[in-house]
Amino acid sequence: MVISSTDVFDVPVALDTILNVRENSSWQRSLFIKNLSSSDLAIQLETSTDGGSSWSLIGTAFTLAAGEITVKEIPAENPNIFRVRASGGGDDRDLHITYARIFDDNQHNWVMPIT
Repeated sequence: MVISSTDVFDVPVALDTILNVRENSSWQRSLFIKNLSSSDLAIQLETSTDGGSSWSLIGTAFTLAAGEITVKEIPAENPNIFRVRASGGGDDRDLHITYARIFDDNQHNWVMPIT
C-alpha cells in the first residue's frame, strides 16, 4: 500500500527546519517538492540514526527555482528519521511537499477485485 501526506509550509529567510518525519521505515520514501514562492529556495534533506542528536545530509543540498518541481528519494538505507531544512522564503505558503512511502500492511489481505 502506498501512503502519502501533503502540506504547504512557510520557509524562513534563514536556514531552519520546516518538517521532521519521525517514521522508521525500511522502504524507500519519496518527496515531491514544489516551490510556490516568487524566489529561489535553498533546501537540504537530512537523516538521523540516533534519534535526532546528530544529522547527516542526504545527497547534496539544492536550490529550487520559483515554480520549479522536483522529486527526491529517501533511500531505504536511511531507515530512521529525516528532516527538511530550507531558506530563502518570505512569501506565505512557500513550499508544497508531498511525502509518499510504502506501507507494509500485514494485517489485511488484499484481493482483486475488491467486492
